[in-house]
Amino acid sequence: MPKIVNHEEYREELLDKCFDLFAKGGFQGVTMREIGKELQISTGTLYHYFPSKEEIFRQMIFQLSRKQVVILTERFNRTKSFDERVHNLLQYVSNNQIFFQNVLFLIIDYYRQNGLQDPENFIRDIANYYRKSLGELIGFGDSPASGAMFTFCLGLVVQSMIHNDNKEKEEIFLLIKQMLDSFIGSISANVSSKG
Repeated sequence: MPKIVNHEEYREELLDKCFDLFAKGGFQGVTMREIGKELQISTGTLYHYFPSKEEIFRQMIFQLSRKQVVILTERFNRTKSFDERVHNLLQYVSNNQIFFQNVLFLIIDYYRQNGLQDPENFIRDIANYYRKSLGELIGFGDSPASGAMFTFCLGLVVQSMIHNDNKEKEEIFLLIKQMLDSFIGSISANVSSKG
């Protein structure tokens, strides 16, 4: 009896296995042949599921992003207060800094290899997905505060490359929280004065 393959599940499995290869070689440094070899499938099978390396890369980043948001959502379902949510988010980013650094490097490499262009608005779509998801998780909705939180998280990823001191991380968390409180206070004041 022939083996029945769930093509969507298999596609997701292939994408999951590609991340480490891209993280090691960068976007430009990986070929379809190398991907097939790493996944232990023929190049023809790879092309059956994905028309190009670019498509593998984009789908991989989108899939990883969705999975990260699911993990964060599960974690946030257990927290009620704003302070806990902000702290949990920053702690999660800090605890997974290598993963987020690799994603950031890959996106920068992809952007650079495309002549500093964003083909099909891929990078913008990923950034908007994270920004909107973070806004919903923290309780900002789709507001400027969501963009600020996304920017703080990116800054934390970059900061962890420069200086990886746990005491300093806690101080940074507190500072970000204070800045967000101030930012939210100014938004509330502006909304009240217009109303």
